Amino acid sequence: MTEGSILSIDGLRKEFGGVVATDNVTLDVAAGDLQCIIGPNGAGKSTFFALVCGIHKLDRGRIVFKGKDITRMLPSRRVREGLGLTFQTNRVFGNLSVQQNLEIPLAAIRGEREIEAEDRYRTALKRFELDLHDETKAANIPHHKRQWLEIAMVLAGGPDLLLLDEPTAGMAPEETGNTAAVLRDLNRMGLTILVVEHDIAFVREIARRVTVMHQGRVFADGTIDEVTARRDVHDIYLGRR
Repeated sequence: MTEGSILSIDGLRKEFGGVVATDNVTLDVAAGDLQCIIGPNGAGKSTFFALVCGIHKLDRGRIVFKGKDITRMLPSRRVREGLGLTFQTNRVFGNLSVQQNLEIPLAAIRGEREIEAEDRYRTALKRFELDLHDETKAANIPHHKRQWLEIAMVLAGGPDLLLLDEPTAGMAPEETGNTAAVLRDLNRMGLTILVVEHDIAFVREIARRVTVMHQGRVFADGTIDEVTARRDVHDIYLGRR
């Protein structure tokens, strides 16, 4: 594990029926960073997140989080250790109100959150214009508000590392811009964030570091300017090869 890393991935591999989804993925996420993972569809990005959170069992490799080996740890235990994940497909409970959705993670928390985590949660509620007493069904609020609601639900648990899988999918530019601004604020407040995203303009707004995945492997890594300056990254990301 690299010194200063909150998450260290070594040689992650996963196959589904003989199809290799992730192949020897090795990656470090520095504590306090705001990092993005990009790549074409089928590059293995969402599978990588699912492996980190324990939703899928890996075939080979090692995952270290905050200095602890969590490779075989149950997903619920990883959440208690400080991992938070939003999914590519929104997972809010549509038949429940906004208030009830926000109460679900709060009910699962044992003890009080740290002051910093509480501040980040309250900041997100305010910036995302979410009301703790809103009785509107989640299915009846706009798409972007459902995306924001899911992020707030994860923040309620006080994660040390927030994993976001395409958080701005389907959003209008203004909504995407607000999401970027809130993530930057949360990062400045000490939250480490790792984002899978297709929108390069959004990535440029938030990322300190960018990792490119292709065919289940890490293909490139660096600043947004370093990565986007590479012709091979352009070719792969735009599907020319």
